[in-house]
Amino acid sequence: MKSLPASRPLPRLTASAIAEMPEPDCWRELELAAVGRLAMVGPDGIDIVPVNYLVSGRSVLFRSAPGAKLAQLTGAGDVAFEADGLDDGVRWSVVLHGHARRLDADDEIEASGILRLHPDAPREMNNFVRVTPTRITGRRFHPEH
Repeated sequence: MKSLPASRPLPRLTASAIAEMPEPDCWRELELAAVGRLAMVGPDGIDIVPVNYLVSGRSVLFRSAPGAKLAQLTGAGDVAFEADGLDDGVRWSVVLHGHARRLDADDEIEASGILRLHPDAPREMNNFVRVTPTRITGRRFHPEH
């Protein structure tokens, strides 16, 4: 069995190094990232899947192929979405809770901007989903120096 390379030690964080982000900052960070994780409840419990996304107004949009993920979304609709990243050496994480809805009307699809999103997945993704948040929170993690 091949061993994994040793990882770098993570910078140490203290409680004072964790800062809540105001809502406008949460949206700004989400706009700069491209991949997030969608969490939803399915028949086998909680499922988390990566999605390419974009921000439009105060919502998150992504494309989906037909299948289990889309069926779960159209069933319950309540989801959580998380994205994170590194900005000038400071880690950040944004989580939103909300409702997912498949976009059906052509004018709504075009107005959303989702057609300019080209997912990394190598298959057709012609279902368009909008996540409208009921709550959004974010944190920045400043490492000690």
